[in-house]
Amino acid sequence: MKIADHPPITLCMENFSELSRRAQVPKYNRAELVPGIVHFGVGGFNRSHLAVYLDDLLHHPAEPRWGECGIGLLPGDLKIHQALKSQDYLYCVLTRDASTRDLRLIGSLTEHIFAPAAQEAVLQRLSAPECEIVSLTVTEGGYFIEDATRRFCTEHSDVLHDLEFPLSPRTFLGYLASAAERRMRNGGKPFTVMSCDNVQGNGEIARQALVAFATLRNDKLGAWIEANVAFPNSMVDRITPATTEEDRHSINAAFGIVDKSPVVTEPFRQWIIEDSFAGARPRFELAGAEIASDVKPYEITKMRLLNGGHSTLAYVAAVLGYTLVSDAAADPLIHRLVQTYLEETTPAVPHIAGLDLNSYKASILHRFANPTIRDQVMRICSEASAKIAKFIMPTVPELLKQQRRPRVIPFVIASWLHAIRGRDDRGNSFTIADASGHLFTEFLAQGGGNAKLALNATSVFGDIASQSTQFVNDVQQNLDRLRKDGVYAGITSVIAS
Repeated sequence: MKIADHPPITLCMENFSELSRRAQVPKYNRAELVPGIVHFGVGGFNRSHLAVYLDDLLHHPAEPRWGECGIGLLPGDLKIHQALKSQDYLYCVLTRDASTRDLRLIGSLTEHIFAPAAQEAVLQRLSAPECEIVSLTVTEGGYFIEDATRRFCTEHSDVLHDLEFPLSPRTFLGYLASAAERRMRNGGKPFTVMSCDNVQGNGEIARQALVAFATLRNDKLGAWIEANVAFPNSMVDRITPATTEEDRHSINAAFGIVDKSPVVTEPFRQWIIEDSFAGARPRFELAGAEIASDVKPYEITKMRLLNGGHSTLAYVAAVLGYTLVSDAAADPLIHRLVQTYLEETTPAVPHIAGLDLNSYKASILHRFANPTIRDQVMRICSEASAKIAKFIMPTVPELLKQQRRPRVIPFVIASWLHAIRGRDDRGNSFTIADASGHLFTEFLAQGGGNAKLALNATSVFGDIASQSTQFVNDVQQNLDRLRKDGVYAGITSVIAS
Protein backbone atom coordinates (compact mmCIF):
# COMPACT_ATOMS: atom_id res chain seq x y z
CA MET A 1 0.00 0.00 0.00
CA LYS A 2 1.27 3.47 -0.85
CA ILE A 3 0.74 5.67 2.19
CA ALA A 4 0.59 8.77 -0.02
CA ASP A 5 -2.58 7.37 -1.61
CA HIS A 6 -4.43 7.36 1.72
CA PRO A 7 -5.27 10.19 4.10
CA PRO A 8 -3.44 10.35 7.44
CA ILE A 9 -5.18 8.59 10.31
CA THR A 10 -5.33 9.50 13.96
CA LEU A 11 -3.57 7.26 16.45
CA CYS A 12 -6.22 5.51 18.57
CA MET A 13 -7.60 2.02 19.16
CA GLU A 14 -10.57 2.66 16.85
CA ASN A 15 -8.11 2.88 13.94
CA PHE A 16 -6.00 -0.07 15.10
CA SER A 17 -6.69 -2.26 12.08
CA GLU A 18 -5.61 0.43 9.63
CA LEU A 19 -2.63 1.36 11.80
CA SER A 20 -1.40 -2.21 11.56
CA ARG A 21 -0.97 -1.73 7.81
CA ARG A 22 1.27 1.29 8.32
CA ALA A 23 3.49 0.39 11.29
CA GLN A 24 4.35 -2.39 13.72
CA VAL A 25 1.58 -2.67 16.29
CA PRO A 26 1.16 -4.53 19.60
CA LYS A 27 0.22 -8.15 19.00
CA TYR A 28 -1.16 -8.69 22.51
CA ASN A 29 -4.53 -7.85 24.01
CA ARG A 30 -4.13 -4.48 25.75
CA ALA A 31 -7.39 -5.05 27.64
CA GLU A 32 -5.66 -7.79 29.64
CA LEU A 33 -2.90 -5.52 30.97
CA VAL A 34 -2.68 -4.85 34.70
CA PRO A 35 -0.88 -1.67 35.86
CA GLY A 36 1.75 -3.40 37.98
CA ILE A 37 4.17 -0.53 37.30
CA VAL A 38 3.32 3.06 38.20
CA HIS A 39 5.79 5.47 36.62
CA PHE A 40 6.48 9.09 37.56
CA GLY A 41 7.72 11.16 34.62
CA VAL A 42 6.38 9.79 31.34
CA GLY A 43 8.61 11.85 29.09
CA GLY A 44 10.50 10.83 26.00
CA PHE A 45 13.09 8.71 27.78
CA ASN A 46 10.62 6.57 29.71
CA ARG A 47 8.66 5.96 26.53
CA SER A 48 11.76 5.02 24.52
CA HIS A 49 13.17 2.81 27.25
CA LEU A 50 11.16 1.12 30.05
CA ALA A 51 7.88 1.19 28.14
CA VAL A 52 9.57 -0.35 25.07
CA TYR A 53 11.21 -3.11 27.10
CA LEU A 54 7.79 -3.80 28.62
CA ASP A 55 6.14 -3.80 25.20
CA ASP A 56 8.71 -6.33 23.98
CA LEU A 57 8.11 -8.50 27.03
CA LEU A 58 4.36 -8.48 26.44
CA HIS A 59 4.97 -10.23 23.14
CA HIS A 60 6.02 -13.29 25.16
CA PRO A 61 2.56 -14.87 25.55
CA ALA A 62 3.41 -16.86 28.67
CA GLU A 63 4.52 -13.80 30.65
CA PRO A 64 2.20 -11.96 33.07
CA ARG A 65 0.34 -9.03 31.58
CA TRP A 66 2.32 -6.17 33.11
CA GLY A 67 1.17 -2.68 32.15
CA GLU A 68 2.43 0.80 33.00
CA CYS A 69 0.36 3.58 34.52
CA GLY A 70 2.03 6.94 34.00
CA ILE A 71 1.92 9.88 36.41
CA GLY A 72 2.49 13.49 35.37
CA LEU A 73 3.57 15.58 38.37
CA LEU A 74 4.25 18.96 36.80
CA PRO A 75 1.86 21.52 35.29
CA GLY A 76 3.80 21.14 32.05
CA ASP A 77 2.79 17.47 31.92
CA LEU A 78 -0.80 18.42 31.05
CA LYS A 79 0.03 18.61 27.34
CA ILE A 80 1.41 15.08 27.14
CA HIS A 81 -1.45 13.84 29.35
CA GLN A 82 -4.04 15.22 26.97
CA ALA A 83 -2.19 13.90 23.92
CA LEU A 84 -1.82 10.38 25.29
CA LYS A 85 -5.38 10.22 26.59
CA SER A 86 -6.77 11.24 23.18
CA GLN A 87 -4.76 8.38 21.61
CA ASP A 88 -5.89 5.70 24.09
CA TYR A 89 -2.33 5.89 25.52
CA LEU A 90 -0.83 4.60 22.28
CA TYR A 91 2.19 6.38 20.83
CA CYS A 92 4.81 5.84 18.15
CA VAL A 93 8.52 5.23 18.61
CA LEU A 94 10.57 6.13 15.54
CA THR A 95 13.95 4.43 15.71
CA ARG A 96 16.46 5.70 13.20
CA ASP A 97 20.07 6.06 12.19
CA ALA A 98 21.83 6.57 8.88
CA SER A 99 20.59 3.22 7.52
CA THR A 100 17.46 2.46 9.56
CA ARG A 101 14.00 3.97 9.96
CA ASP A 102 11.58 1.84 11.93
CA LEU A 103 8.20 2.89 13.33
CA ARG A 104 6.33 0.91 15.96
CA LEU A 105 3.32 1.55 18.14
CA ILE A 106 3.82 0.98 21.86
CA GLY A 107 0.85 -0.40 23.81
CA SER A 108 2.30 -1.07 27.27
CA LEU A 109 1.12 2.27 28.68
CA THR A 110 -2.39 1.64 29.97
CA GLU A 111 -3.20 4.94 31.64
CA HIS A 112 -1.80 8.38 32.42
CA ILE A 113 -2.91 10.45 35.41
CA PHE A 114 -2.30 14.19 35.59
CA ALA A 115 -1.52 14.40 39.28
CA PRO A 116 -2.27 18.10 39.96
CA ALA A 117 -5.91 17.46 38.98
CA ALA A 118 -6.29 13.94 40.43
CA GLN A 119 -4.18 13.55 43.57
CA GLU A 120 -6.37 10.95 45.24
CA ALA A 121 -6.49 8.89 42.03
CA VAL A 122 -2.68 8.73 42.08
CA LEU A 123 -2.65 7.70 45.75
CA GLN A 124 -5.22 4.99 45.07
CA ARG A 125 -3.22 3.65 42.13
CA LEU A 126 -0.04 3.56 44.26
CA SER A 127 -1.88 1.90 47.15
CA ALA A 128 -3.55 -0.76 45.02
CA PRO A 129 -2.22 -4.30 45.61
CA GLU A 130 -1.47 -4.80 41.90
CA CYS A 131 1.11 -1.98 42.05
CA GLU A 132 4.34 -3.90 42.58
CA ILE A 133 6.84 -1.35 41.23
CA VAL A 134 6.99 2.43 41.30
CA SER A 135 9.48 3.58 38.67
CA LEU A 136 10.95 7.03 38.30
CA THR A 137 12.40 9.43 35.76
CA VAL A 138 12.21 12.64 37.77
CA THR A 139 15.74 13.95 36.96
CA GLU A 140 18.50 14.34 39.50
CA GLY A 141 16.98 17.47 41.01
CA GLY A 142 13.73 15.64 41.75
CA TYR A 143 15.36 13.73 44.63
CA PHE A 144 16.26 16.91 46.57
CA ILE A 145 19.73 15.58 47.39
CA GLU A 146 22.35 18.33 47.44
CA ASP A 147 25.09 17.45 44.98
CA ALA A 148 28.12 18.59 46.94
CA THR A 149 27.13 17.38 50.43
CA ARG A 150 24.69 14.53 49.59
CA ARG A 151 22.34 16.12 52.14
CA PHE A 152 18.54 15.86 51.80
CA CYS A 153 17.16 19.38 51.27
CA THR A 154 14.60 19.54 54.06
CA GLU A 155 14.16 23.28 53.53
CA HIS A 156 13.02 23.04 49.88
CA SER A 157 9.60 24.63 49.42
CA ASP A 158 8.14 21.55 47.71
CA VAL A 159 9.37 19.29 50.52
CA LEU A 160 7.88 21.61 53.14
CA HIS A 161 4.59 21.72 51.22
CA ASP A 162 4.31 17.95 51.04
CA LEU A 163 5.07 17.58 54.74
CA GLU A 164 2.30 20.03 55.59
CA PHE A 165 -0.24 18.77 53.04
CA PRO A 166 0.17 14.96 52.74
CA LEU A 167 -3.07 14.51 50.76
CA SER A 168 -2.15 17.03 48.06
CA PRO A 169 1.51 16.36 47.27
CA ARG A 170 3.64 18.06 44.65
CA THR A 171 6.55 15.60 44.64
CA PHE A 172 6.89 11.87 44.08
CA LEU A 173 8.19 11.69 47.66
CA GLY A 174 4.93 13.02 49.03
CA TYR A 175 2.90 10.55 47.00
CA LEU A 176 5.07 7.55 47.87
CA ALA A 177 5.19 8.36 51.56
CA SER A 178 1.38 8.63 51.71
CA ALA A 179 0.91 5.42 49.72
CA ALA A 180 3.45 3.56 51.87
CA GLU A 181 1.68 4.79 54.99
CA ARG A 182 -1.61 3.37 53.73
CA ARG A 183 0.05 0.04 53.01
CA MET A 184 1.72 0.00 56.42
CA ARG A 185 -1.53 0.73 58.26
CA ASN A 186 -3.54 -1.80 56.25
CA GLY A 187 -0.97 -4.57 56.47
CA GLY A 188 -0.30 -4.31 52.74
CA LYS A 189 2.82 -5.50 50.97
CA PRO A 190 5.59 -3.02 50.17
CA PHE A 191 6.37 -1.89 46.65
CA THR A 192 9.72 -1.60 44.89
CA VAL A 193 10.97 1.88 43.98
CA MET A 194 12.96 1.57 40.75
CA SER A 195 14.75 4.72 39.62
CA CYS A 196 15.47 4.97 35.90
CA ASP A 197 17.24 8.31 36.12
CA ASN A 198 20.71 8.74 34.66
CA VAL A 199 22.26 9.15 38.12
CA GLN A 200 24.96 6.98 39.66
CA GLY A 201 23.56 4.91 42.51
CA ASN A 202 20.04 5.99 41.57
CA GLY A 203 18.43 3.40 43.83
CA GLU A 204 20.52 4.47 46.79
CA ILE A 205 19.62 8.11 46.16
CA ALA A 206 15.92 7.25 45.90
CA ARG A 207 16.19 5.34 49.19
CA GLN A 208 17.95 8.22 50.96
CA ALA A 209 15.41 10.75 49.73
CA LEU A 210 12.27 8.75 50.52
CA VAL A 211 13.44 7.51 53.92
CA ALA A 212 14.55 11.02 54.92
CA PHE A 213 11.26 12.55 53.80
CA ALA A 214 9.11 9.85 55.39
CA THR A 215 11.02 10.08 58.67
CA LEU A 216 10.30 13.81 58.82
CA ARG A 217 6.61 12.91 58.63
CA ASN A 218 6.63 9.91 60.92
CA ASP A 219 9.55 7.99 62.45
CA LYS A 220 7.62 4.75 62.25
CA LEU A 221 6.87 5.26 58.54
CA GLY A 222 10.52 6.00 57.78
CA ALA A 223 11.57 2.82 59.58
CA TRP A 224 8.94 0.74 57.73
CA ILE A 225 10.13 2.00 54.36
CA GLU A 226 13.77 1.42 55.30
CA ALA A 227 13.02 -2.15 56.34
CA ASN A 228 10.56 -3.21 53.63
CA VAL A 229 10.75 -1.17 50.42
CA ALA A 230 13.37 -2.21 47.86
CA PHE A 231 15.40 0.32 45.85
CA PRO A 232 17.34 -1.44 43.10
CA ASN A 233 20.06 0.52 41.36
CA SER A 234 19.91 0.58 37.58
CA MET A 235 21.96 1.84 34.66
CA VAL A 236 19.99 3.15 31.70
CA ASP A 237 21.13 4.24 28.27
CA ARG A 238 19.36 5.38 25.14
CA ILE A 239 19.82 8.73 23.45
CA THR A 240 16.36 10.27 23.18
CA PRO A 241 16.28 13.94 22.15
CA ALA A 242 13.20 16.09 22.58
CA THR A 243 10.59 15.46 19.91
CA THR A 244 10.18 18.34 17.46
CA GLU A 245 7.33 19.48 15.26
CA GLU A 246 9.48 18.36 12.34
CA ASP A 247 9.49 14.82 13.78
CA ARG A 248 5.69 14.80 13.96
CA HIS A 249 5.42 15.99 10.37
CA SER A 250 7.96 13.36 9.28
CA ILE A 251 5.93 10.52 10.80
CA ASN A 252 2.76 11.88 9.25
CA ALA A 253 4.37 12.21 5.81
CA ALA A 254 6.20 8.87 5.77
CA PHE A 255 3.65 6.64 7.52
CA GLY A 256 0.35 8.50 7.33
CA ILE A 257 -0.09 8.53 11.11
CA VAL A 258 -1.03 11.57 13.17
CA ASP A 259 0.67 11.21 16.54
CA LYS A 260 0.56 14.14 18.95
CA SER A 261 3.32 12.75 21.14
CA PRO A 262 5.75 10.46 19.30
CA VAL A 263 9.24 9.58 20.48
CA VAL A 264 12.35 9.59 18.28
CA THR A 265 15.36 7.59 19.37
CA GLU A 266 18.39 5.56 18.32
CA PRO A 267 18.60 1.77 17.78
CA PHE A 268 20.98 1.27 20.73
CA ARG A 269 19.54 0.67 24.18
CA GLN A 270 20.88 -0.75 27.44
CA TRP A 271 19.41 -1.46 30.85
CA ILE A 272 21.24 -3.04 33.77
CA ILE A 273 19.01 -3.69 36.81
CA GLU A 274 20.13 -4.73 40.27
CA ASP A 275 18.40 -7.94 41.38
CA SER A 276 16.75 -6.41 44.44
CA PHE A 277 12.95 -6.31 44.46
CA ALA A 278 10.42 -6.35 47.29
CA GLY A 279 7.95 -8.47 45.35
CA ALA A 280 7.16 -9.62 41.83
CA ARG A 281 8.82 -8.07 38.78
CA PRO A 282 8.61 -8.40 35.01
CA ARG A 283 11.27 -10.63 33.52
CA PHE A 284 12.89 -7.76 31.65
CA GLU A 285 15.83 -9.98 30.80
CA LEU A 286 13.62 -11.67 28.20
CA ALA A 287 13.47 -8.28 26.44
CA GLY A 288 17.21 -7.68 26.51
CA ALA A 289 17.80 -6.08 29.92
CA GLU A 290 20.49 -7.52 32.16
CA ILE A 291 19.80 -8.42 35.78
CA ALA A 292 22.97 -8.05 37.85
CA SER A 293 24.05 -8.36 41.47
CA ASP A 294 26.09 -5.16 41.19
CA VAL A 295 25.32 -2.30 38.80
CA LYS A 296 28.22 -0.05 39.80
CA PRO A 297 30.81 -1.40 37.29
CA TYR A 298 28.37 -0.75 34.45
CA GLU A 299 27.66 2.77 35.74
CA ILE A 300 31.35 3.63 35.96
CA THR A 301 32.01 2.29 32.47
CA LYS A 302 29.15 4.27 30.95
CA MET A 303 29.94 7.50 32.78
CA ARG A 304 33.65 7.51 32.06
CA LEU A 305 33.42 6.38 28.45
CA LEU A 306 30.04 7.43 27.03
CA ASN A 307 29.30 10.51 29.15
CA GLY A 308 32.95 11.56 29.33
CA GLY A 309 33.25 11.08 25.58
CA HIS A 310 30.18 13.26 25.05
CA SER A 311 31.79 16.05 27.08
CA THR A 312 35.08 15.67 25.22
CA LEU A 313 33.25 16.25 21.95
CA ALA A 314 30.91 18.99 23.15
CA TYR A 315 33.33 21.60 24.48
CA VAL A 316 35.47 21.79 21.36
CA ALA A 317 32.36 21.54 19.18
CA ALA A 318 30.83 24.58 20.90
CA VAL A 319 33.89 26.73 20.24
CA LEU A 320 34.08 25.51 16.64
CA GLY A 321 30.49 26.62 16.10
CA TYR A 322 28.85 23.19 15.71
CA THR A 323 25.18 22.95 16.69
CA LEU A 324 24.58 19.20 16.29
CA VAL A 325 26.53 16.42 17.97
CA SER A 326 26.44 14.34 14.79
CA ASP A 327 28.02 17.11 12.72
CA ALA A 328 30.81 17.49 15.27
CA ALA A 329 31.33 13.73 15.39
CA ALA A 330 31.76 13.71 11.61
CA ASP A 331 34.68 16.14 11.91
CA PRO A 332 37.76 13.89 11.50
CA LEU A 333 39.81 15.69 14.14
CA ILE A 334 37.03 15.65 16.73
CA HIS A 335 36.40 11.98 15.97
CA ARG A 336 40.07 11.26 16.58
CA LEU A 337 40.03 13.31 19.78
CA VAL A 338 37.12 11.32 21.21
CA GLN A 339 38.74 8.07 20.11
CA THR A 340 41.97 9.06 21.89
CA TYR A 341 40.03 10.05 25.01
CA LEU A 342 38.33 6.63 25.08
CA GLU A 343 41.67 4.86 24.79
CA GLU A 344 43.22 6.97 27.55
CA THR A 345 40.28 6.33 29.89
CA THR A 346 39.99 2.57 29.31
CA PRO A 347 42.53 1.56 32.02
CA ALA A 348 40.33 3.35 34.58
CA VAL A 349 37.15 1.38 33.88
CA PRO A 350 36.36 -1.87 35.71
CA HIS A 351 36.47 -5.29 34.10
CA ILE A 352 33.02 -6.64 33.31
CA ALA A 353 32.78 -10.28 32.30
CA GLY A 354 31.34 -10.62 28.81
CA LEU A 355 31.66 -6.95 27.88
CA ASP A 356 33.82 -6.34 24.81
CA LEU A 357 35.22 -2.89 25.53
CA ASN A 358 36.49 -2.39 21.99
CA SER A 359 33.01 -3.01 20.60
CA TYR A 360 31.47 -0.80 23.27
CA LYS A 361 33.81 2.08 22.42
CA ALA A 362 33.14 1.63 18.71
CA SER A 363 29.40 1.80 19.42
CA ILE A 364 29.88 5.11 21.25
CA LEU A 365 31.56 6.68 18.23
CA HIS A 366 28.86 5.27 15.95
CA ARG A 367 26.07 6.64 18.16
CA PHE A 368 27.57 10.11 18.35
CA ALA A 369 27.74 10.20 14.56
CA ASN A 370 24.06 9.25 14.05
CA PRO A 371 22.84 12.09 11.78
CA THR A 372 19.15 11.42 12.34
CA ILE A 373 19.02 12.02 16.10
CA ARG A 374 19.98 15.70 15.88
CA ASP A 375 21.19 15.89 19.46
CA GLN A 376 22.25 19.39 20.46
CA VAL A 377 25.83 20.29 21.42
CA MET A 378 24.55 22.78 23.99
CA ARG A 379 22.49 20.06 25.68
CA ILE A 380 25.71 18.12 26.27
CA CYS A 381 27.57 21.27 27.39
CA SER A 382 24.90 22.18 29.94
CA GLU A 383 25.68 21.67 33.64
CA ALA A 384 29.28 21.02 32.71
CA SER A 385 30.59 21.58 36.25
CA ALA A 386 28.57 18.64 37.59
CA LYS A 387 29.36 16.49 34.56
CA ILE A 388 33.10 17.09 34.80
CA ALA A 389 33.01 16.27 38.51
CA LYS A 390 31.19 12.98 37.88
CA PHE A 391 32.28 11.84 34.43
CA ILE A 392 35.79 13.19 33.86
CA MET A 393 37.68 13.87 37.08
CA PRO A 394 37.24 10.47 38.82
CA THR A 395 39.38 8.94 36.06
CA VAL A 396 42.38 11.12 36.92
CA PRO A 397 43.39 9.57 40.29
CA GLU A 398 42.83 6.10 38.84
CA LEU A 399 45.30 6.80 36.04
CA LEU A 400 47.80 8.47 38.36
CA LYS A 401 47.73 5.44 40.67
CA GLN A 402 48.71 3.35 37.66
CA GLN A 403 51.60 5.74 36.92
CA ARG A 404 49.82 6.91 33.77
CA ARG A 405 49.99 10.60 32.88
CA PRO A 406 46.67 11.83 31.45
CA ARG A 407 47.13 13.72 28.19
CA VAL A 408 43.62 14.11 26.77
CA ILE A 409 41.80 14.84 30.04
CA PRO A 410 43.81 18.03 30.74
CA PHE A 411 42.91 19.13 27.21
CA VAL A 412 39.21 18.41 27.85
CA ILE A 413 39.32 20.56 31.00
CA ALA A 414 41.17 23.31 29.12
CA SER A 415 38.66 23.18 26.25
CA TRP A 416 35.82 23.65 28.71
CA LEU A 417 37.57 26.61 30.37
CA HIS A 418 38.06 28.01 26.87
CA ALA A 419 34.38 27.45 26.03
CA ILE A 420 32.86 29.15 29.07
CA ARG A 421 33.99 32.49 27.68
CA GLY A 422 30.87 32.09 25.53
CA ARG A 423 32.34 32.86 22.10
CA ASP A 424 32.95 30.53 19.18
CA ASP A 425 35.73 30.83 16.60
CA ARG A 426 33.40 32.72 14.28
CA GLY A 427 32.78 35.42 16.85
CA ASN A 428 29.26 34.27 17.74
CA SER A 429 28.16 34.36 21.37
CA PHE A 430 26.62 31.43 23.21
CA THR A 431 25.63 30.64 26.78
CA ILE A 432 26.31 27.35 28.58
CA ALA A 433 23.68 26.72 31.25
CA ASP A 434 25.47 25.71 34.44
CA ALA A 435 24.07 25.98 37.97
CA SER A 436 27.65 26.08 39.30
CA GLY A 437 28.91 28.58 36.78
CA HIS A 438 29.37 31.17 39.53
CA LEU A 439 32.39 29.19 40.74
CA PHE A 440 34.31 30.49 37.74
CA THR A 441 33.31 34.15 37.86
CA GLU A 442 36.72 35.22 39.18
CA PHE A 443 38.51 33.04 36.62
CA LEU A 444 36.65 34.80 33.82
CA ALA A 445 36.98 38.23 35.43
CA GLN A 446 40.77 37.84 35.37
CA GLY A 447 40.75 37.09 31.66
CA GLY A 448 40.06 33.33 31.56
CA GLY A 449 43.73 32.41 31.26
CA ASN A 450 44.74 31.22 34.74
CA ALA A 451 43.93 27.51 34.84
CA LYS A 452 44.94 27.02 38.48
CA LEU A 453 42.46 29.66 39.58
CA ALA A 454 39.68 27.57 38.00
CA LEU A 455 41.08 24.24 39.24
CA ASN A 456 40.84 25.50 42.82
CA ALA A 457 37.07 24.85 42.64
CA THR A 458 37.24 21.68 44.75
CA SER A 459 33.55 20.82 44.33
CA VAL A 460 34.32 20.24 40.63
CA PHE A 461 37.99 19.21 40.54
CA GLY A 462 38.57 17.81 44.01
CA ASP A 463 42.07 18.39 45.38
CA ILE A 464 43.85 17.99 42.05
CA ALA A 465 45.24 21.55 42.15
CA SER A 466 47.17 20.80 45.34
CA GLN A 467 47.94 17.15 44.61
CA SER A 468 49.31 17.22 41.05
CA THR A 469 51.37 20.12 39.81
CA GLN A 470 51.87 18.18 36.57
CA PHE A 471 48.13 18.01 35.89
CA VAL A 472 47.72 21.73 36.57
CA ASN A 473 50.61 22.54 34.25
CA ASP A 474 49.18 20.31 31.52
CA VAL A 475 45.80 22.05 31.73
CA GLN A 476 47.55 25.42 31.61
CA GLN A 477 49.64 24.49 28.56
CA ASN A 478 46.55 23.26 26.71
CA LEU A 479 44.61 26.39 27.62
CA ASP A 480 47.47 28.61 26.44
CA ARG A 481 47.59 26.75 23.11
CA LEU A 482 43.82 27.00 22.62
CA ARG A 483 43.87 30.73 23.29
CA LYS A 484 46.86 31.35 21.02
CA ASP A 485 46.49 28.86 18.17
CA GLY A 486 42.86 27.77 18.22
CA VAL A 487 40.93 24.54 18.72
CA TYR A 488 42.17 22.53 15.75
CA ALA A 489 45.80 23.20 16.64
CA GLY A 490 45.05 22.15 20.20
CA ILE A 491 43.43 18.91 19.11
CA THR A 492 46.24 18.12 16.71
CA SER A 493 48.80 18.62 19.46
CA VAL A 494 47.07 16.48 22.06
CA ILE A 495 46.33 13.49 19.81
CA ALA A 496 49.96 13.51 18.66
CA SER A 497 51.32 13.48 22.24
